[in-house]
Amino acid sequence: MDGGIVRRTCHFCVHVGVWEAVAWAADTLPADIAERLTIAYEPIWAIGSGTPATTDDIAGMHGEIRALLSELLGAEDGAQVRILYGGSVKPANAASILALENVDGALVGGASLVAADFLAIAARVRDGLRAGIGDEV
Repeated sequence: MDGGIVRRTCHFCVHVGVWEAVAWAADTLPADIAERLTIAYEPIWAIGSGTPATTDDIAGMHGEIRALLSELLGAEDGAQVRILYGGSVKPANAASILALENVDGALVGGASLVAADFLAIAARVRDGLRAGIGDEV
C-alpha cells in the first residue's frame, strides 16, 4: 500500500477513536465538567514520526470535534471545552497551528525535551496572545 492509503486508513481509525472518546466523556462525566475539560487530539500516524498533520487536516478534525461536543453537550458547553493539538508541534509550525480556529493549545512532545525548542514555542504563544490570536492558548 502507498502512504496515502495507509494514512487514510489511520485517519478513519482516528475518527472512530475520537468520536468514541468524546461521546464517552459527554455521557460519563458530570454535566458541569465542560469548562474544566480538555481534549488532546494527535493523529496516530504523527506519533513519533516528526511529521505533523497539515493545517487543513488539523482545522478539519478540530472543527469536527467541536461540532460533536456542541451536539453532545450543547453549544455553550461545547464551546468551553479546550481542544489541544499534539503531533510534531515545533517552533517552525507552532504559530500556524495555534492560530487555527478550535485549536486552544498544543500538546508538545519531543520539542519539550529541547529547552530552546520549547522556549521558542512558548514565545510563539506569547506573540500570538499579544497579537490577539488564540486568546484561549
